[in-house]
Amino acid sequence: MISDSEKLEIIEKAILELQSGKRVTSVTYGDVHVQYAGADLEQLLKLRSQIKANLKTSSKRQIVFTTSKAT
Repeated sequence: MISDSEKLEIIEKAILELQSGKRVTSVTYGDVHVQYAGADLEQLLKLRSQIKANLKTSSKRQIVFTTSKAT
């Protein structure tokens, strides 16, 4: 399974291609293959934001220590 950081890398490459003037770009990860045109740039930007949000929440881990006093 592809990680969110790998998905982010793929999406950012597609965004750069469209911003640099390429008319159509495609994104493939896992079984997903989608083509995007310049008009879809806003959709890619939203997807990038969602993936970044997922990465932030998954990187925050809480560690709880418990101790007991021996009697």
